[in-house]
Amino acid sequence: MAILMFFGFCASASVTIFFMKDMNFCTEYRRLDCSQFTLSVTLAFFTWLLQAASSFSGFWLLVSFF
Repeated sequence: MAILMFFGFCASASVTIFFMKDMNFCTEYRRLDCSQFTLSVTLAFFTWLLQAASSFSGFWLLVSFF
């Protein structure tokens, strides 16, 4: 599950970078708040980090029983 979340984070980060840096999408369309895009990518990374830590600790607990 953590790998799929990481893929989703990478895809959303690449789209955000593409919109903000490459296409200047945020400067052409002032109605869009691009800080919300960066905030959502940051929260997706934080969620992936917590999910990866949870998966690692669960795996560690599973291995310690054997």
